[in-house]
Amino acid sequence: MNNLIIFLIIIPFAASFLVLLDGYLLGLNRSATIAFVAICICLILLAIFSLLILQGKVINYPVGGWKEPVGINIYMDGLAWIASLIGTLITLLVLIFSIGERKYDYKFYFLFLVLLGGMEGIILTGDIFNMFVFFEIVSVASYILIAYPKKERSIMASFNYLLISSLGMGFFLLGIALLYQQTGILSLREIAQARDGVNVNSTLFILTITSLTAGIGVKAAFIPLHTWLPNAHAFAPHPVSAILSGVIIKVSFLAIWRILRLLDIFYLQHVFIWIGAVTAFLAVILAIAQSDCKKLLAYSSISQMGFIIASFGVATSFSLTASLYHILNHSIFKSLLFLSVGAVIYATGKREVNDLAGLGKKIPFAKIGFLIGALSICGIPPFNGYASKTLIFSSLKAYPFARLLIFLASVGTVTSFIKLSRVFRGRGKSFSSRKENRKKVPHEMLIPLAVLSTLCVITGIWPHLTTKVISRLLFRENLKYSLSFYSPSKLGSSALAPGSGLLLYLFIKSSGGEKTLYLIRKLRISLNNSLLLVIVGFILMVIVSLMIKNLP
Repeated sequence: MNNLIIFLIIIPFAASFLVLLDGYLLGLNRSATIAFVAICICLILLAIFSLLILQGKVINYPVGGWKEPVGINIYMDGLAWIASLIGTLITLLVLIFSIGERKYDYKFYFLFLVLLGGMEGIILTGDIFNMFVFFEIVSVASYILIAYPKKERSIMASFNYLLISSLGMGFFLLGIALLYQQTGILSLREIAQARDGVNVNSTLFILTITSLTAGIGVKAAFIPLHTWLPNAHAFAPHPVSAILSGVIIKVSFLAIWRILRLLDIFYLQHVFIWIGAVTAFLAVILAIAQSDCKKLLAYSSISQMGFIIASFGVATSFSLTASLYHILNHSIFKSLLFLSVGAVIYATGKREVNDLAGLGKKIPFAKIGFLIGALSICGIPPFNGYASKTLIFSSLKAYPFARLLIFLASVGTVTSFIKLSRVFRGRGKSFSSRKENRKKVPHEMLIPLAVLSTLCVITGIWPHLTTKVISRLLFRENLKYSLSFYSPSKLGSSALAPGSGLLLYLFIKSSGGEKTLYLIRKLRISLNNSLLLVIVGFILMVIVSLMIKNLP
């Protein structure tokens, strides 16, 4: 069965070749069908692998029969399995949505499958240089997919992402070179075993790990490495926005997760407590200020990554379970939100919050999907965001200031989604209610909304079961937590953020609040300054890591 694991990478790439063959030579217009079948086969393989993974086993396959450290191994543990499952399932649902839009040709589905194959490669590879190669495959596919509409804003967003990402990958490649210089090997597991022969306290080793982390950090889009994301997610096609936010930035962060955990770099992992808290707080302020629906969702994605990163930084079994739980939940509800808003933009052709209002009765399925996604991301019980946010707050007990920033980010999240909900509530002003001005949303676009809405409920109602499975996947044992999710005290405290968020929304509706948001919205970071921020972010990470490492 170990040999089957490589098909998770082969099948998407082979299917992408078939899509090109069909588009260029055969002209059968079966590109979407080929992609659908390929992704379904990958899901079946993951279901088969689950029988071994849930028993605590690791599936390992040496490519070409060459064993490590000479050869390249791909392997699947619990973390890789759940990451692959999230990515493949979201990709399938997004594919169905794209079929409903009926405006994509074979080139789109070719790149779509290449993106999936590259993502699987990042998740499964055990070789750090091979990881770099798969990151580049994902990057190239992402650049072209973002620019797919061939509009000025999408092309510029893609170009900016290309340059910023290239700088990040330059840091990552530098880190690989420095790591190879010190260890002589590229296999992550072999490097972990050879760690005792390396001076991990040296400035060179800290520089090495920081280069790797900052390089991938551009893809994970935490502040200050985030500047490419808002425009890229906002102006990409709706299915691409859902994949970028729901999957790609998570997979990138999980690559950082694997590197730091395998090498036991706890001092750098603790830096992420503050990176995550600051990212969550600052990004939600920018989200509240947005008037473009998708750009608001894009900044919200950065903020939610802050929750995930802060909990990861605590570096306990409890906090890691909370972090991965929120990765799962965010992938579900953020994909749901992007697709719900995408259905609105598809139907109306408008994307400004102020131009859209009162669409709840006109597009009811999109309204229901948005409502469930919004309640989830705002942490309202019994939806999944409530459960994972409760765990994250508990994991940050020893860090009160970081916990405060995360709480304020939760308040801001509520405010931003009350603002965005204006699309579905109230009466429209600029948008005409005449039927001929609105396209009918095809049924295929509604299927993913129904599935994702159901998952938001299921993963929230039984949090103890979900955390049990996640902890078993991460640590190969069932960790018991005494936390009671639905106790009166927890339910009471959960009302604090929504209540505060409503009060903040009332403030931003005032003339002073509107003026403040306008000034924030007009802030622009040029491409040159974005590139400079990546360099500054890298330098700051090196300095902070050295400071933490030298603490008694």
